[in-house]
Amino acid sequence: MKKMFFLLVTLCFTTACSMSEEDVVEETMAASDEVNNYTLDITTANPNEEEDSEYTLNIDLENTLGYITSEYTNEHGRTSEELYYNSETVFEKLSDSDWTISSLQVEDMHEYYFVDYTQIAQVLEYIEPMEETSFEALDETYEFSYQADNQSDATALLEEWGFNLGEEPVTDASIVFHINNDNYYIENIELEYTMQVGSDTEIDLTQQLDYQNINDTEDIERPEGTLSENSIS
Repeated sequence: MKKMFFLLVTLCFTTACSMSEEDVVEETMAASDEVNNYTLDITTANPNEEEDSEYTLNIDLENTLGYITSEYTNEHGRTSEELYYNSETVFEKLSDSDWTISSLQVEDMHEYYFVDYTQIAQVLEYIEPMEETSFEALDETYEFSYQADNQSDATALLEEWGFNLGEEPVTDASIVFHINNDNYYIENIELEYTMQVGSDTEIDLTQQLDYQNINDTEDIERPEGTLSENSIS
């Protein structure tokens, strides 16, 4: 019995290790089509300045529902915000104020808050064939690491991600994906990039995305106050 168990473990380990980069990406993209809901924690930091932002997103893609909390810290202090949206309207609540209807459109939530899981997964599909991408099978995850080779590639990566860069050039960018080797869901992503502001100032930014409770989140309830007179005036 012990020998049989050892053989089964060895077979499973060998199968996992034999997965190619293309196989893992194919499985990840297939799994992304089945993602209906999840929790996502996003931390954005500027190491050059005393500022960072933290977001927690509870997203229901199937029913077009979302509840997002955020906290932003800089040298002046800390502010907070709540957002709730359904298929028709986005509501916002700043610090201790009442809920109001936001000027954001529902479709804007995808661009601003990385709501679209499949779009983020497509970034992995984008970097996989690049020569600068490395692949490693770890104990519990598959790791893909990509370092842009020049400014043009860095810009292309962030545009693929969904950034609206405007007139601020990106001079450098790198990204690391960790994919669960059991269900092929994205576990976390680390994105680092450098933007040039003005003629001689560069800002280094980092983003950490941590996915949890994929297809296993609690129902998103509409917050009290989104039907008040203040919210619909």
